[in-house]
Order: sequence, then C-alpha cells, then structure tokens
Amino acid sequence: MAASGSRAPDVVTATRINSQPLLSGSFCEAHEVAGKLSNRPHEARAVELTAVEPSGTEVQGSDAACSPDVAKLLCRRNIRAMFAFQLLSALAWGTAMGPVFDRYLYLLGSGGARDPQLLPIHGANSLVGLAESISGITSLVMAIPVGILVDRHPDRRARLLRASALVGLTAALVGLLAVLMDEVLLLTLMLVLFGAFSELSSSASEAIFADSIPAGERSGLFVTKAIFSTVGAACGPFISALGLLFLGDVWQPHQMKAVIISGVLITAPAVATLFFFRDPPPVDPLKEASPQSAALEDSGPAAEVPRGELRFGPLSAKHVPVLISVSDFITCIGAGMTVKFFNLFFIQDHGFSPVAISLLQTGYPLVIAVFMKFTQRLAKPFGRAQASLLFFSLNVLCLVVLGEVTWLPILLCVFLLRGGFANSTYPLDRSILMDFTPSSQRGMWNSIASLTSMTWSGSAFIGGFISDAHDYRFTFLITALLYGIACVVYVPLVKLVPRKEQDAASSGQR
Repeated sequence: MAASGSRAPDVVTATRINSQPLLSGSFCEAHEVAGKLSNRPHEARAVELTAVEPSGTEVQGSDAACSPDVAKLLCRRNIRAMFAFQLLSALAWGTAMGPVFDRYLYLLGSGGARDPQLLPIHGANSLVGLAESISGITSLVMAIPVGILVDRHPDRRARLLRASALVGLTAALVGLLAVLMDEVLLLTLMLVLFGAFSELSSSASEAIFADSIPAGERSGLFVTKAIFSTVGAACGPFISALGLLFLGDVWQPHQMKAVIISGVLITAPAVATLFFFRDPPPVDPLKEASPQSAALEDSGPAAEVPRGELRFGPLSAKHVPVLISVSDFITCIGAGMTVKFFNLFFIQDHGFSPVAISLLQTGYPLVIAVFMKFTQRLAKPFGRAQASLLFFSLNVLCLVVLGEVTWLPILLCVFLLRGGFANSTYPLDRSILMDFTPSSQRGMWNSIASLTSMTWSGSAFIGGFISDAHDYRFTFLITALLYGIACVVYVPLVKLVPRKEQDAASSGQR
C-alpha cells in the first residue's frame, strides 16, 4: 500500500505496497516505507474528500471543458484525496504488515504453517525475505504495462484508480482467509494481489497528484503528503500495541492474527478514497498566463522540464531523473537487506515483547515526520539536493554505528536518528523528480521507481539468507557500504538542481 518513489522510505507505507509504504516503502528507504508506504496539501491540511462543483457545471475528468475555478477545485480535491489515501493506506499497512506480521511469518517459517513447508525450519528469516520478494516481483512484472497505461491515457487515470480499488479489496479478502487458515500459499496470493494494487494505485495517483500542483510548489506538498503517510504508519503499530495490551503481551498465534486481521479490514476505507480522484482538466492555452490558471500552468511537457545552464561535467538537467533513479536502485539493494529485519533484530537479539516493538514502530515514523519538516525548512536556504545529500550521508554513519553498538539505550537513539535522516529526504527527491519530468512521462518514471523498488524485494531474500548465515549486524555494514555508493551517484544533483525551487520552475517555463 505504499507508494513507490525516490529513495522510497523504509516506513512501510508507503510503500510501497511506498510505499508505500506507503506506505513505496513499499515503503525502499517508504516507500525503506513504506511507500516505500505509496505511496499532502498546503492550502488545506485537513483531510477532506468532498468538493461541491459550482451549480450547473458537470465535470467528468479531463474531457470536460470547465472554468479555471472549477479546475482549481478539482486539483484541491485530488490533493485532499491523496492525503486521505496516504493516511489510511499507511494505517492499514502499518497495522497488518508491521512488526507483528514479520513475527507471524517467522512463526510460519518455523513450522507453524498448515500447508507444506516451503523452506527449512532453520530458515525462518528466509521466509520473511521471500514474502517481501513476492510483492516486489509482482511490481516488476506490472511496472512497464502500468506505466504505459498511465501515460497513454492521461485522461483516464482516475478510472485506473477505481480498477485498482477492486484489486485491493480482493487482496484484503484473500488475506483474511490466509491468516485464519495459516496458509502460506494464500499469503503468497495476497502479497501478489497487494503488489498489483500498489503498482497501479501508486503510479496513477502520483501522476494525478503531480499534475494537480504547479511547478515551484511541489516540495511543500510532497512533504505534507509524506507526513500523512508516516503518521498513518505510526498509528498502525500503536493500534497493535493497544490491542496486544488487552490480548496479552506475548507472541501467541491468536494474538498476532487478531492484529493482522484488524489491519486488513482497514484496507476497505483506504481503497474507498481512490473513488474521489478526478483527472485534472487540460489547460486553456489562451488563459495560461492568467492568475486563475496558475494551478495548472505547468501541465505542458515543455513547462515541466527545467533547462537551465547548470551542468556537472557532461551531465545536464535532462540527466536528473536518471541520476535519481540510479541512486534509488543502489539504495533499494541495501535497504532490502536490512530494513525488513530491523523488527526481528530487536525481537530476536534484544528480546522485545509485542507491545515494546509496536511502540518502537510507533515512535519511528513520528521521528521521521519531524525530520521531514526540518529537512524541508533546511532545503529552502540550502537547496533541496544539498539537504537531501547531507541527511542521507548522516544515515550511512548511523548504520555503521548500529553494526557496532550493543548497549540498548544508545542503539535505540541511533536507530531513531538513522530513520529520520534516511527517510526525511524522500519527499524532496520526489519533488525534484516531478519538476524535471513532463506530465506525459510521469507514468514511465513512476514505473521505473517501481522497478528499482523490486531490487529491495530481491535483496530482502538475500538479506534473509545472510542473517541466517551470520547475523543482523553483518547486513547493516553491507547496507552502509551500498548507501555510500548511492550518495556518490547523487552528488551531481548538487550542481544540476537549482538551490531555489522557484528557479527550477521558472527555468522550465522559458
């Protein structure tokens, strides 16, 4: 349920499902979410799903000729619907697929499943990694077809969202049966369906969301969107902790299943928000310069891609999306090996109870939300790319410390700081990507983001084997090395992306 995206967060929102995570991550480093936790407004922070069109005007997607006021109304409606979708999908994913689900998979991998054992009993970590890989492989298969659909029919993206809602409801139904029956094969089918739902919903909703915001104003709204997702991701484990306090603070199957089922049920209101999206209407060329059409003045391809004089050797502005995607690709390889196993690291190595790990995963997204606002404010004078590179580099240092420190209080502090540094950069990178890609190519670049997030899922399977063969700390150090390489790839963006966001927008409109 997480939207995918740039350096997708490890809060499973966002995620992806960027997740997800997100909650993209699906939620890599969101979606490390989630997108991750799929996975947002300046004008209205409150989540509102209703919008009343002016009397006598009927609007049906981008086919309708409508006034600038109605166009702005539709854009605000899309922004609010996106906030609601991010919040509820992250809440559902954080409850159903959070630390309790990881421990439930560990139980099934240790011999608790009713169907045939897929992996050796001593490879319980491998089953956790395998589950993550299944959803990622689904995204890999669907990424290109979905990207083509989203870009080929930009006036039908809202229809694609409604179709994805049906897939999401089917996945929830299969998930209920799988958990009640302890069937790994049904859980596999659930993950496949949720992967398909995440890919279709995140790609179409991100395209509509970006088209509903004028260039030069995206970073703030993308940060707000990510905060909604991280707050939802925090509420999920908190609900789990409350439920476990009543059911009993021990790792018993019936307690774990009760928490997972409650999260799956929240999927229904989450997918219902997808029916409130509308395709933004096209811009009237005669009114592009008018204040009324300011909210849509960037919808033409030429107005989306900044073409300034900034260069980094042979690299220019047209290489910005490529550099972000390559950096994400490397990041996702490292994130998948580590992030999926943070919960098990505290459970298995430090004896965390169900309530303790749920409370930790409640505080983790809240720290990220605070860091996101701080990173956004830092980016205004310092520059988006500069702030993103600085914070993500500090995350590398924190991972090295995590691999060496054993005293729990310091370990927890570093863990929370690392999460804040790593995930607070995601909305800034997404806003850069959207500023440097035309509307007609956003489906393609969202699909590329999903392809990079698949490496998260594949490396999670490898990370499970490494954790079984060595320990969790060994994978932390490998991830730190890969993150360092991703930072090196990201360095040219410091020169290619203007420090002031408005400069990027205005240079794209020349």
